Amino acid sequence: MPIGSAAQDQQLTLERALSLARQNRPAVAAATQRVQSAKLLRRALGAFPATRLFIGYTSPAEVGGSDDDLVLAQPIDIFGRTSAARAGGDALVLRAEAELRQTLLELQSNVMTEYAEAAAAKALAESAAQSQDIVQRLFDAMKSLVDEGRTPGVQLTRVGIELQRAKLTTNQRQAQLAASVRRLSGLLNAPIGVDQAPDFAALAIEPVDHSALTQHRPDLLAIAAEVRAAEAEARIAKLGLLPELELQGRRTPWQERDQRYGLRMQLSIPLFDHGKARSETRAAQDLAEAARKALLDATRLAESELEAAKIELDAATEQIRQFEQVDTATHELVEKSRIGFSEKAITLIELLEATRALREVEEGMAEARLRLAKAQVDYLRASGRILEARS
Repeated sequence: MPIGSAAQDQQLTLERALSLARQNRPAVAAATQRVQSAKLLRRALGAFPATRLFIGYTSPAEVGGSDDDLVLAQPIDIFGRTSAARAGGDALVLRAEAELRQTLLELQSNVMTEYAEAAAAKALAESAAQSQDIVQRLFDAMKSLVDEGRTPGVQLTRVGIELQRAKLTTNQRQAQLAASVRRLSGLLNAPIGVDQAPDFAALAIEPVDHSALTQHRPDLLAIAAEVRAAEAEARIAKLGLLPELELQGRRTPWQERDQRYGLRMQLSIPLFDHGKARSETRAAQDLAEAARKALLDATRLAESELEAAKIELDAATEQIRQFEQVDTATHELVEKSRIGFSEKAITLIELLEATRALREVEEGMAEARLRLAKAQVDYLRASGRILEARS
């Protein structure tokens, strides 16, 4: 059940959308719980060897084993087995954190893409409504002229056809907007109304240095965790050939009336394991080396992906700048055409063409802004950067 609602705001912002998605999507909660589980497992793996208490009774005493009637044993880690196990736990935590970051990054990309789609649908719907309003006003003015006998009826028919086209376009754009908002609502797991449809978000995407990729990219973090895990396994395998030391506190058997207590140092030395530890160590070392090579290869691919995303981002930004100039010029053209038509300096066809050109430019502007938003998403995905989400 969602714990937030977009209805708290009059208009949905990108920060609010990201916050709702991270609060409401079970996938984020599941990945977070896996991180907590990995941390608890690391704590268990890195715990000091357990203290054990042995209590027994043998009857009759001649059967044997009475030396272990009461023993308190505490293994002593003098070769670093605990720290080696803790290193393995660290690798588990790193892997879980990489999975959490991957979940957040994928969710961010999906939310930003659907958010931009909704913003584009809203811009196209508004453009269609404005174009319909312009043509409607022209139709009303033309009808008055026809009724007064000042212009032939064929021109009213021509404007009427254009008006019907504008209405069809408006209806189509409104349906696309409603569908896009519904998809965004499902993605956020929160109710969103069409009146809350977002505008394009103004994002300042800062360039990311190649050296930061290994700290941000989830796939690179996951491979680095594999390296850590393999190194820990190799260290644990090596320690399998070293002795184990145990401190014991002992009591005389129950059958003896003279109760005495003493300490015993027990050293267990493995002699022959028939190559098991050596094979395990070599296998873990080979696995670590393979992971290092995979990390190097993935890092180089990530760097080229980041550079390509930067090229597309720069191109989309420049296209927006050029479209803004064309949009300004087209608005001026429509205004001049309207005045020119009222003064009979231009024909009706020329006025309709100018109006249609304005609609096409505004649609192109919305599509260009959508391409910019998607280029920003691709750049953030390539860099591994996760935006801050404010409630």
